[in-house]
This record gives sequence, C-alpha cells and structure tokens, in this order.
Amino acid sequence: MNIGCSTSCFYPIETEKAFKEVVDLGFKKTEIFFNTSSELELPFVNNLKSVADDNGVKVLSVHPFSSALENMCIFGEYQRRYDDFIGLYQKHCHAAAVLGAGVVVIHGALDKRKIPLPDELYFERFRKLVEIGKGEGVLVCQENVNKFKSQHIGFMKKMREALGSDFHMVFDVKQSIRAGYDPFEFLNEMKNEIVHVHLSDNLLPEKDCVPPGRGNFDFSRLFKTLDDSGYKGDYVIEIYSRGYDVKKELALSKEFFEKF
Repeated sequence: MNIGCSTSCFYPIETEKAFKEVVDLGFKKTEIFFNTSSELELPFVNNLKSVADDNGVKVLSVHPFSSALENMCIFGEYQRRYDDFIGLYQKHCHAAAVLGAGVVVIHGALDKRKIPLPDELYFERFRKLVEIGKGEGVLVCQENVNKFKSQHIGFMKKMREALGSDFHMVFDVKQSIRAGYDPFEFLNEMKNEIVHVHLSDNLLPEKDCVPPGRGNFDFSRLFKTLDDSGYKGDYVIEIYSRGYDVKKELALSKEFFEKF
C-alpha cells in the first residue's frame, strides 16, 4: 500500500531537511508541515517543489504552522486580529497550490475557552477559509483534534450540516483516541466526508501514538471501512519523534504497510 509520511515526524528538524529524510526513506507521498512564515515565501516553496518533482514525490497536503494561533487569531472575537491574520492562510493555500497539494489542514478553536465561541461564528470563519482555498484550487479541511471543538463527533456533525458540500475532514487516529472516542465510531459517522487520514498506532491504554506496526490498532479494519465507503483520499504517517529513532521506525512502518 502506498502510504505517505509527514515531514512533521522529524520535528524540530528544519522543514527542507525533514523533507529530505522523507525522500531518502523512499516515500512517494508526503504532507508538508510548514514551521514558520519565511517557509511560505515562493523561493522556499519552489525549492520544495523541485525536490518533490526530481524524486517523484507527490505532496498531498499542507499543515499550517499557525495551528496554535487559530484559536485566538482566526476563531477569536477580535475582528481586527482576524483581519490581520487571515492573509497567512492565503499564503498557506497558495503554497499548497504551488506544491500540487489538494488539502490544507485546520485545527480550529479550543473546546474550552474563557469566552465561549458561538458555533455559528466558527462556521462563518471556516467558510471564509474554504473560499480562500477554492481560489487556489485546494480543499480547506477540518481535522479532529483533541481539546479542540473538533474533537467531538456532535460538533463535527453540526459543522457538516452548516457547511454542506464545503465540509471536508482530515481524520487523525491518535487524536480520536486522545479525545476518548473509538476511532471507528468517528470513521463510521464521517467516512463520506473524510478526504485525508493521519496514521499512527497505539498500545492502549499506555501509549496512543506509536509507529505503525508497533501497536495493536486494526489498520485492516480502517482501510476496509474507508474502501467500502468509496474513499479516494490518501494516508499519511504522522507520529512524533520523541523517545525513539524516528527514521528507523518509519522505515519499519513503511515495510509494515507494504504488506497490505
């Protein structure tokens, strides 16, 4: 199975060096996790594109470095701050278009805030991100993220109803587990809206993010569930480098998935 690998697996190595590690491991699909604003400038993006083209690598998706700012700057109440920061997402979407990526990943707003954010305002702001993406030919997608509003199936259903055909989802296995949901409960409800998947393994209840092949997650069931729904998207390994030799483990995970 042709599974991709996110550059975020090598954080905090610089993005271009992380991409080289992905390429050297033989992955032919990737997600680029940008880590600062200078990486969105065209010379940097074009260099990544050249490396991808030269090595036959398809960039599937882009993950904004500003995810940590979205709660306050995009989904906050202060209009001027939103006006100042929304251009950053124009740059991310343009970078995605240059790289040939079809997906931009959004975390959104925290679940618990000092001042609760009305869902209607959240959906209004997200729709504006979607429109920016459309202008660049990319899908702006909501990821399910622990401790964020998107961790809840109920919220995602409400968002789907509000956005209609503009609602698309990135599904993350580990984030579902961290939020206390059975990943397959999430999958069964949202399988028709999922366009991109972040993969990791788990050893419940001790560890919820280990390299694929090192845990007991039922990947066969995951692939079958999405295949049966007509899934046309891709899968990308997204794990964290803490506590193990990430390059060695990713090589083993790549071999693990080649058996499917």
